[in-house]
Formats: sequence, C-alpha cells, structure tokens
Amino acid sequence: MGEFATVSNSELEDESYDAVIVGAGHNGLVCAAYLAQAGHRVAVVERRHTVGGACVTDELFPGYRFSTASLATALFRREIVDDLSLAKHGLELIPRDLAVTALFPDGRTLALGSDDDFNAAQIARFSRRDAQAYVEYGQTMQRLGKFVEPYLTGASRTPLFDDVPALKAALAAAAELPDQDLRRLTLALFGSARDLLDDFFESDELKVTLSTDGTVGYDGGPSDPGTAYLLLYHQLGSTDSGRPSWGQVKGGMGSITQALAAACREYRGEVITGQPVTRIQVDGEGARAVELGDGRVLRGRAIVSAADPRTTFLRLLDADAVPAGYRHVIAGRDYEGVAAKIHLALDHLPRVRGLDDPDYRGTMLIAPTMDHLDRIRAEAKRGRPPLEPHVECTFPSVLDPGLAPPGKHVMSMFVQYVPYTLSGTTWDDIRESFADRTLEFVEQYLPGLGAAVLDRKVFSPLDLERELGLPGGNLYHGAMSPLDVFAGRPVAGFADHHTPVPGLFLCGSGTRPGGGVFGVPGKNASEVVRRRLES
Repeated sequence: MGEFATVSNSELEDESYDAVIVGAGHNGLVCAAYLAQAGHRVAVVERRHTVGGACVTDELFPGYRFSTASLATALFRREIVDDLSLAKHGLELIPRDLAVTALFPDGRTLALGSDDDFNAAQIARFSRRDAQAYVEYGQTMQRLGKFVEPYLTGASRTPLFDDVPALKAALAAAAELPDQDLRRLTLALFGSARDLLDDFFESDELKVTLSTDGTVGYDGGPSDPGTAYLLLYHQLGSTDSGRPSWGQVKGGMGSITQALAAACREYRGEVITGQPVTRIQVDGEGARAVELGDGRVLRGRAIVSAADPRTTFLRLLDADAVPAGYRHVIAGRDYEGVAAKIHLALDHLPRVRGLDDPDYRGTMLIAPTMDHLDRIRAEAKRGRPPLEPHVECTFPSVLDPGLAPPGKHVMSMFVQYVPYTLSGTTWDDIRESFADRTLEFVEQYLPGLGAAVLDRKVFSPLDLERELGLPGGNLYHGAMSPLDVFAGRPVAGFADHHTPVPGLFLCGSGTRPGGGVFGVPGKNASEVVRRRLES
C-alpha cells in the first residue's frame, strides 16, 4: 500500500492543534477528516508505519496482499463515503453477488445472494416452507433495522436508556409497531439468534447459515442472548434480502483507511505514522497534550482517542487522572476476543466438495449445525481451541486479481471460537499446530487445499492484540451485548463520546454505537468535539 503523510522524527516539533487524535484506525481517521473538513487544525497519530488499525491491507508475502483483520464490509456508511468524497481518493467497492455458500458435512451446500428466486430455489432443497418464509424474514429484519437505526447511529448527548424522556419516546414509538414486529423486536434486542430464527424457519441448515452474522466475533453461541441483537445490528449496513450484503473493497480493506487519510490531508489535517503515543498529559484543567514515542509533545484543545477504552484509560493516562469508579468499570469490561485469522498464498484454487463448478466470489462457510456452534463455544470457554471450528473462507483475488501474482490467489480464513486465554499452554507454543489442525479440518470441505498453499500467516487472538492493537484480540474493542451498545458503551453516563477527563473524548469502536468497520463512532465523535471547539 502507498503511504500517506508519514512524517519523519526530524520534522516533528512541539505544536498546538485544535484536536489531536490518538490512533489512525478507520474511526480515528473519520473523526479527523470531518474535523479538518470543518476547518479545524487536526493531527492524527498512529504507532504503526501505515494507517488503518484493524482496517488495513498488508503484503504478508511478496506479491500477496491481504485484508489482515477486517475481511469485508457491510456496515461502513454511505454518507461518510459521500461526505468525504472517498471515491475521489480511490475507494472502490466490489459487490459480491453471491454472498455466502454454506458447506455441510454430508456434501450438500446452500448458497445465498441478492436474487430472490435464486435464494428460494436454494432454500427449497432443504425446506419449501422456509423458502417462502425467507422473504418475510428479510422484509421483517429490514423494517426492524430501519426502526432501531436512529437510536443506534444518531449523535446524541442523551443516549437512549441514559435519559428517561428519550427512553419513553422510544418505547412509545415501539408500541406503534404492528404486534408481530414488536414481538420480534423484543426477541432481536434481548433474545438469541436461535430464538429469533426459530420464529421463522424449520431448517437447521438455513438457520445456522444466517446465525453466523449474529455470532461473528462475539463470545456467544447462537443460543446465547445478544446474538439476535448482532443479527439486527448488521442490518444497519447494506443488505441483501435477509442478511448483510458483505462487499469487497478493491485493494483490500486498507483502501478504506488510505482514502480516509487522503481526505484528511486534502483538508490540511496531518497524519503522522510510525509514532506511538506513550502518554496523554492531563493538568488541573483536563487533557492537554499527547507525548510521542520520540519524546515530542503535541498539544490540543481537544484530545480524542480512537484506541480502545482499556488502552486509553489504563495505559495512556496516569491513574490519578481518572476517577476510580470509571477506571474500575473500564478494567472490568470483557475485552477477550474469540477469533483467529489464517492467511494463505495459493498456487491455485482448491476444489469444493459438493460443487462441480464452485463460485468463489463470496464467503464459503463451514458451520455444520447450531448445536455444533454452541458446543465449540463451550470448549473455547474452557480454554481449548476447537478441533472443528466455525470457519469462513474468502478468496479476494477472484474479484480483485491485483492482490496476487498472475495466476495465483490469496485466501483468508476467519476462524471462530478460538480463546484468547488458553488452558495449560500459550499461543506462542501452539500457533502453528493450531493452524495445521485447522487446515486439515477445512481440507475435508476444500479438497487439495493443503497442496495449493505456498505460504501462510497465522494471527491468533494474541497476535491480533500484539500486532494490530486489538485488546484481547477482540474485533469490536469490547463485548457487544445490547447494553454494551446503548448507554453502557463504554461506561453508563458517558456514551456520548465525552469522558470524565475534561477535554478528552473517545471515537473508537469501544464507544457508542459499537464495533465493526462502521465509521459512525468517528463521525458522531467529530460532531461532539466540534461543538466543544466552536463553543
């Protein structure tokens, strides 16, 4: 990837800005770009030598480029793309018309995409009743998604559940929904993916295929409360009928953050890479500056952290700068992730069991049954990586050949219910043997995969933390239950991007409304910070 605004140490000087943003992940860059667009002097500082955080493209092997952490996009907001003219800066989305192909142990497959007739024919092979119900499910989820969207994504100084009048207004609006929608909204907010999907379908094959959008990156099986909420949460992005429309970004996911960095620079914002922030300075009046790894200081009328709340408050701030109660809540939050990534350079595409003419454009899903996902999640809670994990395989070079040398391919595997904390061993000891077992398991579905592998790179949850700064390897910067995304994110009473430290704001995925390559936390935080700067 090309570099944007890398500033050498010799060029860095103690300077004053309107806002200094800690971390150049997608939310930090969104916040910086909006503030710079509004005419404020902004600097965003990133410890890695490239922008992006977890939304990044890395050349892991010569000639092979991978979306290292975030693999695809559905949530990233269209208004952000338009507001910041990201297409002008090279952002190009590639539709994946075939969204997912589920591969089952008996050799059967279930493919879903954007065509209703195609979906109906695929589902009817498992249940004619479900083929008809799928249309109703899609329409229902889109209606419920539109209903909750303003409560989740709208900028607010008095977030829902933290303000009684706002809560009463939301409940009154919900009461006007048709009875069936209200019942299903309650299921979606507080139930499990199994509860919600059982309300529509009889086929376990269809249910498990849909349920993974409620469990992806989440420490819960499809029978656990909160997973239905994630099904609804993913409806806030682009959708096909019934499920999120996961799209591919040309050049990899890092093209989003490269375009954001270019937009920030166009508005005269500074993007400084290769410089870790070692400390946020606080005086008697609040946060005033950040110290860089080389000892220099950048001062700001507002300091905005795109880092996760644990890093921000437990590592970058002196303990006496943060109220003890707030620190206690931050320290007690669940940051442990449940996913690993395995990236493969391929000599050729593998075969797909059950398909004579496989379509590699979408995700190939290996998740045999709902009960299987509940079982391996229980294994992970005991610190044991599952022998037969939930695996999602993508082949980005099929739609974007420039990601690999001519005739070759890149393949990425998202591997779930993989514990951060292991029982009786460490990730440094078992990383490669875990990858060996996972590839052997996937080979049952993709015959010949092992022989096609030229090179591989494994990111355990610990590696995601070490290399990309994801706390506990958590893709969302912390747990994503319903109460973790309303007024409880990150701490009750501070869901509006303010913090108890005057002049310090949060804009990352660990704040409202939540994680994923969304951009809304960064956009909403920019509005809060802008009000502060312009008051």
